[in-house]
Amino acid sequence: MKMNERSSPVDIEKERSWVIDIENKLAATYAAKPYEEEERWKNPSIFRLPPFIRKMKQEVFTPQVVALGPYHHHNPQLTPLEPHKERAFHSFLRSAGKPLGDFVSAMDKVVQQLQDSYYELEAEWKNQDKFLKLMITDGCFMLEVMRLNPEYCQKYAQSDPFFGSHALQHKVPYIRRDMMILENQVPLLVLQKLVCVEKDVSDEAAETEVTKLILGFLSPKMYMEVMNELSSHVHSLHGLHGLHALDLYRRSILFVPARLKDPPTTRGPPPTSSMLMRSAMELNEAGITFKLSTSPAFTAIKFDSRRGILTLPQITVDDSTEFEILNMVALEHLHAASGSEVSSYVVFMDALLDSGKDVQLLHRHGVIHNGLGSDKDVAKLFSSMGREVIVSHGGSLGWVQLQAENYCRRSWNRWRALLMHQYFRNPWSSISVFAATLIILLTIVSTIFSILQWKRE
Repeated sequence: MKMNERSSPVDIEKERSWVIDIENKLAATYAAKPYEEEERWKNPSIFRLPPFIRKMKQEVFTPQVVALGPYHHHNPQLTPLEPHKERAFHSFLRSAGKPLGDFVSAMDKVVQQLQDSYYELEAEWKNQDKFLKLMITDGCFMLEVMRLNPEYCQKYAQSDPFFGSHALQHKVPYIRRDMMILENQVPLLVLQKLVCVEKDVSDEAAETEVTKLILGFLSPKMYMEVMNELSSHVHSLHGLHGLHALDLYRRSILFVPARLKDPPTTRGPPPTSSMLMRSAMELNEAGITFKLSTSPAFTAIKFDSRRGILTLPQITVDDSTEFEILNMVALEHLHAASGSEVSSYVVFMDALLDSGKDVQLLHRHGVIHNGLGSDKDVAKLFSSMGREVIVSHGGSLGWVQLQAENYCRRSWNRWRALLMHQYFRNPWSSISVFAATLIILLTIVSTIFSILQWKRE
């Protein structure tokens, strides 16, 4: 038999080698236990963003001042802060009064868990000694920054550019911003272990302190009265492993205290064909009114279909809104256990705020505090954020959308909306309608009087 002229023994060997390689991989995959495969995808909670997410807006996903964790550690624009991170590290050790070896020993016990928290960790950071040094340095820096207040700043020189009292207003806000970026996260397990050794407390006590510290730093006015309840709520979800500051902040803005929760319902997802959501002005024209929720949680949105009242939480829209929300949306896209509540909120608000008039209407009801200046800018902001966000079945707010649409489709509400849209949006049209109505009424009254007069005669 003649050998094919296009093939050679070398080609056949190469073909066989890749076939054997794939067969070996298939055998290894088949041999893996299901729970091992589950753990492989469940552990990572800190991700490098794929291009389709990063293209939403490059600058909101990139740290500007400080690199935390391995992903941006070698970014030349962020290296100027590295000496200051070292200073914070040394200051933390001096204040703790404990040998560095105690901290390293505690962290060494969980180093594999910490490495597993990062998706596709580069080879450089698989070196556990180098990785541990990075985690301890960055963790100590975060603790020092979050503890900064007028009293704590006295540890440092008054003129210290990053830890003195001057830094509280001029440097710390930028560091806070970078702590909200998904690629710039450090597992909370790092902070917990550092506090455990520093203060000789249990893991549970350290977890509570770290939770309060992070939420007090990221959202100083939110949930301070219910912090203990929030801390228990976060821990009950999945403990500290896999969590980080961004995830904890996300949990906090979705949290509704027990006293404000509605009774649980068992409804499933609404039909996809009814996922139309009208703008605030269109809803208002159909007779729907707006009410401010007693809770600031993004999930505190509900619709009273009997009275036509849409209850919404208050939101302050400013320069930080975009990067906070988009990084939480990115987390929901990439972490299977995160849910999609923030993504649903973005899509919902994008539909609700179609123009500056919609923003103005919700501002009058106390729902939106505009820190951007122009009402049109707020509408554009939600439009740009919602452009790339996709949630199935309307997301967690699907039933609210369905109820509001059904209310608008009632006969009287449709006629009311038509009248409002065509005749009462323009003040001159309103005056014309009023004048025409008045003339008709006067004509009717005049006719009645004429008839009565004729009968008397």
